[in-house]
Amino acid sequence: MASLRDPPAADFSFIFETGEHELGGQPLPDASPWAEKYGCGARVRLAEITDTRAGYVYDPTRQNPGSDAWGHLPRPGTAEVLQYPDCKDGRVVADVIRAGKATPKALEPKITEELVQLMVSAKGGKIQQAP
Repeated sequence: MASLRDPPAADFSFIFETGEHELGGQPLPDASPWAEKYGCGARVRLAEITDTRAGYVYDPTRQNPGSDAWGHLPRPGTAEVLQYPDCKDGRVVADVIRAGKATPKALEPKITEELVQLMVSAKGGKIQQAP
């Protein structure tokens, strides 16, 4: 089995999303193997996303009582978006860190919208209307 630290041989964009508490107090590495694979530019910090609404979907069995590690009941929040620009073949490589959050459940609506916009900004990315 290939190392999970190494990007697979297949080519696709990579957006890493996590909660601040899930990192265990460790900062993100300065370099990304995905950004290296696609020859992206140096990581840049985009505008912080602030959402005044809580996420809609979550597992209440993990939040009763909540903890920083497992998360708390959904609430508004902010997210830091770090993108590696100018990746070859129109790929998108980005890291998204939700402040004060744990595992990626109950994504806030504006943060979810930004993740989708990053996805469709990749070459060939598009949103299709449901039939």
